[in-house]
Amino acid sequence: MVRYFLLFLFCITLLEGNISLSYIEKYPPSRVRDFYIWQYLKQSNVSSKQAKKVYELVQNKQNYKIKKLYAKLVNDEVRYEFTCKKKKDLFSIKDPKCLNFAFSLSKTKNFSSFQRKKLLKLPLSSYNKTLLKLQNEPYSFELYKKYKPDIVISYLLSLPKTKFEKYFNKNLTQDQVDFLASASNFNRLVLRVVTDYSLTKLQRSFLHVKKKDLSFSTQFYLGLNALRLYHQRDAKKFFGYALKVAKKQPQKDKVLFWLYLTTKDNSYLKDLLLSMKINIYTLYAHDKYNVDIDNYFSELETKKKNSSYNLSDPFDWMEIKNTIAKTSKPMLFTLLEKYKYKNLQPVQRLILEKAFNYKMHGYITPYKKYLKNLPEEKKILIYSLMRQESDFIPCALSRSYALGLMQLMPFLVDHLAKKQKEKIKNYDELFQPQKNIQYALLHLKWLEKVLDENPLYIAYAYNGGYGFFKRYRAQKRFQNEMYEPFMSMEMMRNSESREYGKRVLSNYVMYNKVFKKDFSIVEFCEKLK
Repeated sequence: MVRYFLLFLFCITLLEGNISLSYIEKYPPSRVRDFYIWQYLKQSNVSSKQAKKVYELVQNKQNYKIKKLYAKLVNDEVRYEFTCKKKKDLFSIKDPKCLNFAFSLSKTKNFSSFQRKKLLKLPLSSYNKTLLKLQNEPYSFELYKKYKPDIVISYLLSLPKTKFEKYFNKNLTQDQVDFLASASNFNRLVLRVVTDYSLTKLQRSFLHVKKKDLSFSTQFYLGLNALRLYHQRDAKKFFGYALKVAKKQPQKDKVLFWLYLTTKDNSYLKDLLLSMKINIYTLYAHDKYNVDIDNYFSELETKKKNSSYNLSDPFDWMEIKNTIAKTSKPMLFTLLEKYKYKNLQPVQRLILEKAFNYKMHGYITPYKKYLKNLPEEKKILIYSLMRQESDFIPCALSRSYALGLMQLMPFLVDHLAKKQKEKIKNYDELFQPQKNIQYALLHLKWLEKVLDENPLYIAYAYNGGYGFFKRYRAQKRFQNEMYEPFMSMEMMRNSESREYGKRVLSNYVMYNKVFKKDFSIVEFCEKLK
């Protein structure tokens, strides 16, 4: 009964285009409720008293979007923090708490040595004082060794590219390399250095890292670094360490693929044929050996009628998701019977994948009626993106409030609505499959035009923005050099976009299979150079 009442409230909210406090209070604490609180605070008629009351319901109090709106309406601790962070004149701040909110290395980077020493006398936290002392030191690793390595790396990562390159692109001694490698955040420095092709001297120093108990990511990028510098023996060593610490099969697949590229030993490709994961590495091995992938499904057995559950309703989806999470693996096939309805194919797919311990993979094709007038090539791209973006759940909601099937950001929705001369009453409208797909197609039309319909490039731009990918390509990426295009596919510092692009590409290969189209990932990668 409660579910139907909430569904009624959800529909009324969509129609009226406003969100009430009573509507928000019906939801349990969750990202979904925080999303409605954010929308509520955006409304023009919210009083300070109402804002205070609704803010008490926020689950993630560190959500910047919500804090920023709340700070405009209520004069309390949150506004105080925002106000302090905006202050530029650190010496004029009397309150220690406000001073530490306001402090940043970007504000003190142009200070003289005298000014920094003066600032050190003020009540900064011990951590901020340490960073300030480091900033006041001459650029020297030897002087930095009197500080904790973790703080040194935090400071180095705060430096602008020009200063980092000018003062630290040097050949380090073994002691200096060992000092940096002992830091718990060494992996962040490795990624920063290895992905910047201008830091050749520092990259050469990383060939001498001796520490073996480093994370998978650190060892993997040290291997890529060695390979770029044509030190195949060192690359094989680091990749070997990475393989030993790899805990998940996709990590192992990635290392096996790079060991194959490093050594040209086909046994690594044959090992990839045994993996039950579907990714660009296993797909490449299957393509090379002309072996079909058979651990996937694209069709589901469903009843012709629809369920009363509505996947455009976040409350319904939360209930279903919690049920799946609580169900033990032996009972999942029994649970599947409950959701064998035409409108719940995405739920069936998720249950089946979990029931098969993620060794069978679903490449389903729901929402066909909204794609029926598109050419098959466009359908393949849409499904490849949609599978990665939302798992085909219409009310999917990310931490940054990307919306629905195609995870459209609110600012992009506003832009597209303006171009269409439409008015979005509230963002729940994008939980409707037809509206979400319609707006995504508008956005993709432009991306396909500027990126020559290349599915990998479109994926990068769709996730990180066209400007982001344009800047990345300008850094001499995807050129006809050794280990390309794979090196450029791994060297993207933005980890979300990097992994997103590879996953969408693997989806693209699989959906070509589903649509019975010939597509070779080996040939595609050759053309990417």
